[in-house]
Amino acid sequence: MSFLLFGGGIINFSSKRARILKAFFSTIFAIYFSIMFFQSLSKGVNVPDNREPLYSPSPAPTQSNIVPNDKPEDNGPSFYLTDSQRYYKNLVNKDSTNLLLLGTEPSGFNFDTIVVLSIDEADKKVKIISFPRDIYIDYSDNVLNALKKAKPSYLKEKGINRINAVPSIGQAIGYQKNTGRFGRPYIDFIADVIEEVFGIYVHDFAYVKTSGFRTIVDYFGGVTVYVPVLMNYEDPYQDLKIYIEKGTQHLNGRQAEGYVRFRQGYDENGVFRNYGDIFRKQNQNRFIKAFISQHVTLKNLTKLGDIADIISSNVITSVKDWNSIVKYGALAEKALKDNYTIEDVEIECEEKKINGSSYVIIKTR
Repeated sequence: MSFLLFGGGIINFSSKRARILKAFFSTIFAIYFSIMFFQSLSKGVNVPDNREPLYSPSPAPTQSNIVPNDKPEDNGPSFYLTDSQRYYKNLVNKDSTNLLLLGTEPSGFNFDTIVVLSIDEADKKVKIISFPRDIYIDYSDNVLNALKKAKPSYLKEKGINRINAVPSIGQAIGYQKNTGRFGRPYIDFIADVIEEVFGIYVHDFAYVKTSGFRTIVDYFGGVTVYVPVLMNYEDPYQDLKIYIEKGTQHLNGRQAEGYVRFRQGYDENGVFRNYGDIFRKQNQNRFIKAFISQHVTLKNLTKLGDIADIISSNVITSVKDWNSIVKYGALAEKALKDNYTIEDVEIECEEKKINGSSYVIIKTR
């Protein structure tokens, strides 16, 4: 029989396993809602988006072959990934625990949600860092030469330097194949790019599928959140219809999905407006804070066990071994008990056209 100290007491795995899982799933639950808005709207047939996708499919994630992050110092990159591209300031404390949250656009080719959830025990904060999908990554010659050998056609694609194409490039060049700490070239590559450019070491990752989002929101009775503009958009290709009036609204699962996906639509005067990716990220962060504050509570920990199957079937994560499960469960309990503040961290950047493509350029040192 196995025992472990946890949360100030002794846990019997054989009889209290459910409690540990519930605490763990409370963390995954927060992660789940941190990245469930990664679905970008498909290109409308009447009002096309002018952003060019990089047609470079990364493999659909599966649950197998995830390598726990136990000795990261042995598996780091052997060369620089960028041309000395560094964000101008530190975004997280060095002792923070950082989770990389990923989600793909509906076509499955680009990663349109890239978020770091940083848990800072010293300052009692949870930082949510959303990376705009159009961030320009200035690759080093090493990466470009590797890509030229592996997939030279990619170098001709518009948008090749966007951060949402980073995983596809990592997969194409076989980055740290069979040696990376996560065992997946596309995950290892974006994790190391984020560390090099933004100074954030990724301890673990979670990849979230779209199914189950509405079910979970409805299970907890919806979410009350501020809607900054009239959200009015329809996309027949995705059977998607969004109509949410401006103001503080209580959203059910279907409305919440529309809220976190919305970035373009018709205003009160019937004029079609493209609000952009940064606007959507702000709404997504607002939704995270609203959901966590309203539902991820000690009182609701018992409910999380009831939807464990929904969450586990829709979340692929490197957090699998018991030590990590217990660690994140303890972090979740501590964050809830100590009322950690939730802080949105904005990436300072400006829009710029490069080689005919739209990018956002980060502020560098």
